[in-house]
Amino acid sequence: MLFHHISFNRLLSLFSIGVLSTGSAITISAFAPASTAIAQSTTQPACPGDQTIAAATTTRIVEFSSLGTKVTIPENFRTLLYNNGTISILHPVDFNLIQCLTLGLPVYGTDAIRAERFRLVPNSEELSPQDYAASLTMPGYTLSESSKMQTRNGIQVVIREAFEQKGLGVGIAYAWYQVDDIDGIIEVSTTTKKDLLNVLDRVQLSNSAS
Repeated sequence: MLFHHISFNRLLSLFSIGVLSTGSAITISAFAPASTAIAQSTTQPACPGDQTIAAATTTRIVEFSSLGTKVTIPENFRTLLYNNGTISILHPVDFNLIQCLTLGLPVYGTDAIRAERFRLVPNSEELSPQDYAASLTMPGYTLSESSKMQTRNGIQVVIREAFEQKGLGVGIAYAWYQVDDIDGIIEVSTTTKKDLLNVLDRVQLSNSAS
């Protein structure tokens, strides 16, 4: 299973205030003093960066009530709720890395953060997901054509990919769908279309049967 790579500095530029963990007891504040930024569970002098931690074979379901969505994830994966409403699903390696970086610890290895992200897109013009995807512009990225509406795990979605024009040429795959009684469009993003389809196959609407 692959995840969207993003550096921690870029993570902070996107989500610049606090981070509240859901499904865990950890609260992270990006600008709090190191002594209060995180509930410390280790005294290690440096973060090891790349670690070998396998995804658990057992799973659990996390529910994002603000998005009318629930997702099946490995038991040892974590979720982070940002103050702008974005929710990230993180491999334990990446969750540990965020803790280390928040404390200002040096990193041995990569500081890339990989995540599956969910957020609610405002939709004051009441566009369909397909019309919203078609209208999307992203300076500095080349966008693929929008897909036709397709059904993934019983949900009607539209997919579009974006590729960075400079730098590392990072790719991002997006999907959009709507949920009854939720005012807006749900956006899901990860690194590649393959990864995205994997996520969508684990997504259910909250009002659907488990």
